[in-house]
Amino acid sequence: MEGSVSRRAESAHPPCPPRQAGDGREGEAASSTFRAVIYAGAFVTGAIVMSFEMLGSRYLNPYFGSGIYTWASLISTVLAALTAGYFAGGLVADRYPSARVLGAAVLIGSTFIFALPSFSTPLLEALLDAIDDIKAGSLVSAFVLMFFPVAFYGAYSPFAIRLLLRSTRASGGVSGGVYAISTAGSILGTLGTTFLLIPAVGTRAITFMLGAAGLACGLALTAYPARRGAARVAMLAGTSLAGVFAATLIASSSAAQAAEIFDRATVLAREDGQLAHIEGQYNDIYVVKRGNELLLTSRLKGWNYTESRINLADPDVIPARYLRLMTSALAYAPQLDKLLLIGLGGGVLTSYLGRFLPDARIDSVEIDPGVIDTAKTWFSVKETERMRIVASDGRVFLNRNRNLYDVALIDAYIGGSVPFHLMTKEFYALLKRRLAPGGVTVFNIHEPNRLFPVSVRTLQSVFTTVDVYYSGFGEAAVVATDAPRALEAAEQRAMELQKKYGFRHALPELLAQRSQLEPGPGEVLTDDFAPVDVYVADGPQWKKGDDR
Repeated sequence: MEGSVSRRAESAHPPCPPRQAGDGREGEAASSTFRAVIYAGAFVTGAIVMSFEMLGSRYLNPYFGSGIYTWASLISTVLAALTAGYFAGGLVADRYPSARVLGAAVLIGSTFIFALPSFSTPLLEALLDAIDDIKAGSLVSAFVLMFFPVAFYGAYSPFAIRLLLRSTRASGGVSGGVYAISTAGSILGTLGTTFLLIPAVGTRAITFMLGAAGLACGLALTAYPARRGAARVAMLAGTSLAGVFAATLIASSSAAQAAEIFDRATVLAREDGQLAHIEGQYNDIYVVKRGNELLLTSRLKGWNYTESRINLADPDVIPARYLRLMTSALAYAPQLDKLLLIGLGGGVLTSYLGRFLPDARIDSVEIDPGVIDTAKTWFSVKETERMRIVASDGRVFLNRNRNLYDVALIDAYIGGSVPFHLMTKEFYALLKRRLAPGGVTVFNIHEPNRLFPVSVRTLQSVFTTVDVYYSGFGEAAVVATDAPRALEAAEQRAMELQKKYGFRHALPELLAQRSQLEPGPGEVLTDDFAPVDVYVADGPQWKKGDDR
């Protein structure tokens, strides 16, 4: 009975298609070497696809920001490319089941990636000029940069299954194995790129590494079966070369960061222009000298946003008007023993407060280690026993740190926007719990978009007193405290502090610039609903000017 059942089952399956010359399955068609090459290729291409998707954000962020539109565009483009690749790969594999054809597809996609750094900048700038809408611009740019190579990589899995499949009875195991190994590669590509490569080396170098790994994979496939040894050598050499290249760049990058620390006099003697470009984990950072000022800038939609600037000739000056106004919060606090700053930038406020409040303990929290390195290397920011710099997200830091602060200064802008989780009612309530009795917080908030009134209304839902100090250049310092408004007491406190500490920007004068203007209507932002990116995109974008 078992024999008859087995024969009936076998008759239910169609015969395997005849082998074709050059399909990579002659002789030792099912050999372990052949399977190893195919599965290794699945792992490598899976890693490249997800690594390239994460890297795509670094290409698009300077032009379209790092908000939901950019990520939606990247994810949608990759999914669309994989859809096309799966479909086309399956059709071509049935007609031309050859390892050489599969290798050619991988080579085409890898060549595009390897060449991408040579034309990405002019291409993205052209698209930026042609498309003003940030949603359409990010989607079109993601499509142009990513669809073509990812579609060719997407063809790999169905093609690999076709080459490995010897019988329909093994289809489940073969297809499951290919997709499992490819997904494992995707996990490595995602984590390796975000946790290791992006913090250590530049976007161009990572792109070259991905292209080189893909080219090695493609060459290994095209060399098989005529030169199986060459295929193995190509795969191993390509992987080893990429690893050595990455390790070398990481080591050289770390050594360069540790070796160079510039004092103000040295930088002041340099010629004007861009002095450095640093790729942090979250931002592309540019250091620019202009006259006696040193600027830390970012780029978004073709604009250069000045995130921080210092006066090289006079370290006591705060060049940006809105930052001066933020120091008005000192007059609201009964004590100035412990201060918190979220958003380091070039360390202007950190250095200023450290000099004029010699007994205060100051914690400066910055999410991007690249910004911290830049502040220490170029902007003379130093850590001491009483001045600590912490690499962390501001909200994560407050959740984990139970210390109470007399004053908290929040300036977490990058390229015209603030992460939404630092602008919600829940965040403001958390911040209030981390303030000492009578403590005060102050925020830098941009004025000319829908986000400004919404932010102020959200603050008013948490704090008893909210005062606005308009800079006149598109930004405002918004002071918030849970203590009742007492302007006379704050004015008296400002005079006492000014006499005691001799602030370069006199507190009584700054306090006199409080505005009576209402910010306008706005809803309350919550963790559940905070469309910060939408509000910023809907309003006009200010170029962070030189005269603030």
